[in-house]
Amino acid sequence: MMIDPKTIFMLETLAAHAWPAVEVETCDGWQLRSAQGVTRRANSVWPNSDNGTLALETKLAHVERFYAERNLPVRFQICEAMQPAWLDDVLAARGYVLEAPTFVQIAPLPTLLERLPSLRHYPAFEVEVSEEFDSAWFDLYCTAEQIGERAAAVRRSILERIAPLHGFVTLYADSSPAAVGLGVVEDGWLGVFSMATLPAFRRRGAARAILRTLAVWAQLYDAHSSYLQVMEENLPAQHLYASAGFRTAYRYHYRVKQ
Repeated sequence: MMIDPKTIFMLETLAAHAWPAVEVETCDGWQLRSAQGVTRRANSVWPNSDNGTLALETKLAHVERFYAERNLPVRFQICEAMQPAWLDDVLAARGYVLEAPTFVQIAPLPTLLERLPSLRHYPAFEVEVSEEFDSAWFDLYCTAEQIGERAAAVRRSILERIAPLHGFVTLYADSSPAAVGLGVVEDGWLGVFSMATLPAFRRRGAARAILRTLAVWAQLYDAHSSYLQVMEENLPAQHLYASAGFRTAYRYHYRVKQ
């Protein structure tokens, strides 16, 4: 599947809104994001807009100072929407190494609802959707992902900053909290984030049930399509999403200064 650069820019904008950094500074169109080093996305440059008033070398020097002042690695999130279009080559020549190649995948919501079994197929499951930050949801998420106390505090700050409509899904298996997921709806698109299942409940269909729940919920707010990010090395997740109808629209990766 190939999509045009305008759509890539739109999806990258939605994703930035859905996972907002704690601090954002603008440099001639680029967004310099930081969040105490917690998650790559929230601690990287979003270089997909360029006001064109500064020389590239000047901007790169400013970026490197910004992250040095915060004791963070200098990291760029790179996709086909990057500005300028040769930025990845410039960074590679400066010794920035490629990190965490990731697929961005999309699917129409009707396709998800057609392919994912309804909750009637899972009589042991119950789901809840909260449109406000849910501390119990967050505790389950941190447990499932084995997130430490410091990183948890920063992630909570990120989640509490989400401005677009969002839904925190909690799935119960035999009345026990088992899995979570997060949906963010903006401009007709459902972003899927923070999918996590406790080890004891894996391979029982929890992720599929959460995906379907998010799709049904998003349609209530006139969403028509969904997007998500999945790392190239995460083959089990790719298999799950492919079976639900997701297809790769484009890729991104990070460039990190060594």
